[in-house]
This record gives sequence, C-alpha cells and structure tokens, in this order.
Amino acid sequence: MDTSKTQATLARDLSQFIFDTKFEALPDATVLLAKSCILDALATSLAARDLPVPAVARKFVQHNRGQATVIGHALRVPAIDAAFVNATLVNGCTHDDFLEKSHPGAVTIPAALAIGEEQNSSGRDLLTSVVVGYDLVARAYLGGPTMLPFFRGSGVAGAVGAAAAAGKMLGLQSAELVNALGCSTMFASGFGEGFHHGTMDVKLNVGWAARSGVSAAVLAQCGATAAPTTFEGRSGYFQAFARSVEQSHEATRDLGKRFLIHDVIYKERPVCIFVQTPVHLALVLKLQHQLRPEQIDRVRIRSPLATLTNPGFQNIHPYEAPLKARVSARFTVAAALSGKPVELYQFYENFTDPEVLALADRIDLLDPASDQDGRVDVEIDCGGITHALSGMEMDTLQPTKEKIVAKFRRLTSFMPGERSEKILAMVLDLERLEHIRDLTALLHADE
Repeated sequence: MDTSKTQATLARDLSQFIFDTKFEALPDATVLLAKSCILDALATSLAARDLPVPAVARKFVQHNRGQATVIGHALRVPAIDAAFVNATLVNGCTHDDFLEKSHPGAVTIPAALAIGEEQNSSGRDLLTSVVVGYDLVARAYLGGPTMLPFFRGSGVAGAVGAAAAAGKMLGLQSAELVNALGCSTMFASGFGEGFHHGTMDVKLNVGWAARSGVSAAVLAQCGATAAPTTFEGRSGYFQAFARSVEQSHEATRDLGKRFLIHDVIYKERPVCIFVQTPVHLALVLKLQHQLRPEQIDRVRIRSPLATLTNPGFQNIHPYEAPLKARVSARFTVAAALSGKPVELYQFYENFTDPEVLALADRIDLLDPASDQDGRVDVEIDCGGITHALSGMEMDTLQPTKEKIVAKFRRLTSFMPGERSEKILAMVLDLERLEHIRDLTALLHADE
C-alpha cells in the first residue's frame, strides 16, 4: 500500500496548522501584538524610504507593473516585487523586530501585505497571516538551530515564514500549503559574510526571503509540488542547513497551543539585535557612575557563544561602511560610552569618529563563562575601580503597544501629521478594516 500521500510529516503538520488557524480563534493579546508588529514594520519601512539598499531593490523592479504598493513611493509592482522591496525597507534601518535569530516582520509582513493588496483582503486576513508567518519563521529555526552561524536565519527560516504568510493570505488548502512550504525550503538561502564588510548582500537577502516565500506560495497555487518530507528528509532542509534532524521535532512542539509571535523582540536602537544588550548595560553604567570616555581604561564584554560568534559582532575598525559599525559590539558600546546619539540612524554615518574608535580599541570581547547561558556581562575599569553590570540578553526589549506607538511616531515624524496618525489609527483598528487597500493607499506616495 502506498502511504506516501497520507503519512504524517512536519510539512503536513505545519500546513494543517496554517490552514486551521482562524482569526476568530486568536486570543486578544495575540491580535494586539500582531497589530503592534505591523505598526513597527511600517514605521521602520517609512523611515528607510530613501536608503541605498531599498533604492537598489526598487531599481531592480522598476520596469514591472502591478497592483502592489512599494511603501513610501509612487511605484506599483506585482506582489512578488513589492514583497522584495518592502522587506528591504522594513529591514533597512536595522531597527526591525527579531524572533528566534530572524527578522520576522521584514519577511512576513511585506509578503502578506503585497498578496493582500492584490486581492483586496481584509485586516483580519492580514493579522491572521502575520501570526502564522511569525510562527513558521520561529519553528523553521527551532527545528534546526545549528544552522547558525553558518547560515542566516532571516534568509533560511525567513523564506519559510514568508511562504506561510503568503499562502495563508492566498487561502491555499492544506495540501497546497505543503507544497508552498516545500518550495520555500528549496528556495531558502543566506549567510552572514556581508556583516564583516558592511555590504548590501545581507540586507538584500531579507528581501529575497520575502520574495522567495511569495514565489513559493504562488507556485503552489499554480500547481507546483514539493517533497512532503522537505524538512526532516534525508536530503531535506534540516540536513542541509543544520546538518542534523535531531531537533526537528522542536518545529512542531506545542503547535497551535501558543503562538510564537509572543516571543518577539523589538529594537530600541537601529543596531544589530546582538549589541542591544551590551549597549544598554553600558549606558546604565555610564549614567550610574557618571563615566566620561577619558576616564575609561578598559571595557570587557562577555556574552553567550551564539552572540559572540554572530557575524559582525567582533568587527574592528576600519569600518568601511555604516553597517559594519552598527553590528560591531566594540563600536556601538564605545559610541554609547562616548555619549554619542546611538539611537539615531544617521549617527552611524560617522563610523570614523576618532573618539569612538579610540575607546573601541580598549574594549575586549571575552569567551563565554561556563554558566553564561543568555547572560551578558559588562565590566568597565576606571582608575583602579571596576564597575560591573549583568543582564539577560534582550530582557529589556519586550514590545508593548505604548513602546511601538511611540517608536512609530518618532520614526514617522517627517510625514504630515494627519497621514501618520491615520496610518496609526487604521493599524490599531485593523481587525475592523474591510479592505487592505485603504491602508496601502496611505502608504503609497503621490506622484
């Protein structure tokens, strides 16, 4: 008897979860968090409208015509292209959210929004698609965490989450979703070498993950097939990217019992997520002890191994580009201790600041202690006195509606107040929005 069409596989279980998830079953707290994540993504995308990477992405698609909006611009393109460009916009300022080693908002929200605009879906459809998209981004990583640091979560797990969000928005059946996820695993790609140099490739990878996810979902709608054992198979996703299927069961642990969007982290500052906690601890010590950079003899930072080995964390000068500086623990902590405006994106254009570079040379990144396990330690030596502070990584970066609204208003302060407040009000009331195009009309720039 041929059981190949009926046997349980991870792709089938995940696809059934995507198909079965309905807006009406989402807890109120989950809906509120999804709205906050969408608002955060729109804020970071609008703030990045004029940056070089999105400009390259726009140039790549500029001759294509469709119904989907490129955020902050007059261009309308096919959904696949809008997902690509808008993902580079969300991720452009290095200020977007984070979940299980990926940037889920950047890959799932542009995918869902672009498909939703083409179909003129509802706000409820968008919220549901975002929730399952975030879940799949996280689960694709949890089933193969040893993909890091060799591959990049946002590109590899992100493509899967984007396919889930796009497939849900398209209304694919469970069997079609199996094929969408399977195609997305085949299209997944990305590694972190660009973080050592500050080049565009790592940013474009985020856009490509969103584009790959939309492609996978649309191909499945067109009849494309993919291996149902794509995740756990002997030549499948986890073997290829994580070199093991030992933790593949984690991809479906508590599936549907708790939405993993609740583990999302938001960014206070436009720098790599892995330097957020060292910067925070350094700023607390600076304020507590009124430290001045010229007083500081030495700084020691001890962090978990996954953080220490994350591409770019150990970057040293010369910093040939702003991105190389904004992912560097030495540069960002030195800038914070020097009193620089580390919360401003534009500051990192000053990556040759001599005061910051001099202090960065006095910062040591130490190997993890045996009990490190998520903890970050910062020690500052000043004239024979050591000031020390420890904290759990990303512990201060839990999102709330109030934090996200404040961030949205801060990042969109360049916009006419009426339009900005209309976007804010519409997203916060998204479950009542009948037509996504009412929102994208506000995100579209006039000619």
